Amino acid sequence: MNTTSVIDVSGLVSSLSARGVEKKLRRLPGVADVQVNYVAGSATVVYDAALTNLAALQAQVERCGYHCRGESVPDHLCEPREEHAMVHAQGAHKAGVVHGGARLQGAERDAHSGRTPGIDAMAHDMGHGAGMDARDMARDMRNRFWVCLLFTVPLFVYSPMGGLFAPPAPPFGLALKDWLFGLASAAVIYPAWPFFVAAARALRNGVLNMAVLVVLSIGTGYLFSVGTTFLFEGAQFYEAVSVLLVFILLGHWLEMRARAGASEAIRALMNLAPPKATVLRNGAEITVATSAVLPGDVVLIRPGDKIPVDGEVLEGASQVDESMLTGESMPVGKKPG
Repeated sequence: MNTTSVIDVSGLVSSLSARGVEKKLRRLPGVADVQVNYVAGSATVVYDAALTNLAALQAQVERCGYHCRGESVPDHLCEPREEHAMVHAQGAHKAGVVHGGARLQGAERDAHSGRTPGIDAMAHDMGHGAGMDARDMARDMRNRFWVCLLFTVPLFVYSPMGGLFAPPAPPFGLALKDWLFGLASAAVIYPAWPFFVAAARALRNGVLNMAVLVVLSIGTGYLFSVGTTFLFEGAQFYEAVSVLLVFILLGHWLEMRARAGASEAIRALMNLAPPKATVLRNGAEITVATSAVLPGDVVLIRPGDKIPVDGEVLEGASQVDESMLTGESMPVGKKPG
């Protein structure tokens, strides 16, 4: 039976990066379908639990060079009990639900085993610190933008600008070309490092993404200017490279902020899931963690309760607020079947 799991994937730069992860995950035995959302930083994988498992999916993501913290679940959901741990690690299960005295049975749901800790041994994640969330990555990109801008302004002032005006004399008695090289190196190497890391990762995965284009434009201009500084005669393009990088970093910073907001909104929606469920076992009502609902369980839903899992109505009838899913404010009637 196929299992569906949603896993965290951080460090994705664009939809092309997501495509590379999809291609790698599809190579695993038993994987039927993969959908990677680079904005949300997650991958939805449909796979045969008899042929592969969550640990193999996580390892494959990390082999692609991205960071995977495990399965994506609401923060407040409890860990499954020890005797159920193996069941939940395998993913989708059937659950029974009673809605307002009505019983729901049989629909598959995604049962998560909880977020696993990050792999701290990774030295970097898309050039950022290992395990950074979207908000931390946005702050990191902001800092890189300001560092680049700080060195770009004097670099622009000291550049000859095609003979339009004479630049001021460099400090410390340095030659102008050496001073420009120092400023450009400070403006490029640290601020652009995430793009170098992401480009190397993309090429290793056989994908040409935005990071590769950025490295080609920034790297070729910078390396050619270094060559004209120390090896041969020619024009230098330090100021053009640094100004271009300033705008790239600004755009990437704004994109990271937007992605962080989207990720937090999705996480807030996931956290609306109730942490507990009331199940009927051996004729008795038992309150368990939502993650501990087992296949075939009958779950009791009283008026006003949130529905913890998907299922089929067995008995009773009531109205359900589906506005979170459909946007419609009017309750929807539910009855057996």
